[in-house]
Amino acid sequence: MVEEVDKAQNADNLYFSKRFNDRGKARWPSLLREAVATHSEHWLAYMIETEGLMKGFEGASTPSGGYTTKHVPRTAEETLAEGQFNRFYILGVCCRAIAEGKNHVFVYRAKERAEHRLESDTLIGTAISAKELITELRSVQSSLSHKLLKPNSGLSVHL
Repeated sequence: MVEEVDKAQNADNLYFSKRFNDRGKARWPSLLREAVATHSEHWLAYMIETEGLMKGFEGASTPSGGYTTKHVPRTAEETLAEGQFNRFYILGVCCRAIAEGKNHVFVYRAKERAEHRLESDTLIGTAISAKELITELRSVQSSLSHKLLKPNSGLSVHL
């Protein structure tokens, strides 16, 4: 996982939330690396919150086509931390699979959710090419829209 974070940072492929304030943008790479090296996604969310790394407000469009300001959701830190930690966890599992001569990883529900998306439930148990998944998740844009990393999906992979 650490190696993948380093690769992403060196390739300018780390995701930076638009909700980060300036301090958040500066602290994010080192916090993410520390979380994957020695902590967890929970620690990462806690650090984002306790260090005040996100803005308190954000702009939003209104149904009438206008513009307003609203509070950043109280779950923003957790959603970001879980999603990005899982991105690098999946990359680590895929790299391990390839190193062990395995071609596929398997989708499972890593975190129980009160409500499940049908799209997520249909993925559970499916085999995904480890090489293809690595290629997809090493790209920031692809990783943000990847079906496994949709916010709050609770999905991940195993060998």
